[in-house]
Amino acid sequence: MKYFFLVFFLGTLHLNAQEHFNLNEILNSAADKNVNVHSLCSDEYESSYLIWVKDSVKPHYHAKHTELVYVIEGSGTFYIGKKSYAIKPGDYLRIPQGQVHSFKNNSATEVKVLSVQTPEFKGQDRIWVDVEE
Repeated sequence: MKYFFLVFFLGTLHLNAQEHFNLNEILNSAADKNVNVHSLCSDEYESSYLIWVKDSVKPHYHAKHTELVYVIEGSGTFYIGKKSYAIKPGDYLRIPQGQVHSFKNNSATEVKVLSVQTPEFKGQDRIWVDVEE
């Protein structure tokens, strides 16, 4: 049932979509990296990725994109603006464009998430920021 939401959600992004993925079968091909991004699909409306995080993702924002994150494996603390969220499998986050966000893995294993960026993400809208602790 927990993946019903994913199938429904991804299917509604583009009604003509003919993509199918079993997210449990896609493995991290670069387990030695802190962050590994695997592109699932992309068109002018959205880009979907599987992302694995060993330790953390530094604070950044997207000036032109909204990011949707669904946690598949692992746990940690997700920071959006000045708020923090303890996340675990099944959790869903919506990060509005322009909102600074970051992540810290609190689990013994890597965290695996589905990230959907809308509109299409071409890798040029990730602005790193320094945040005072």
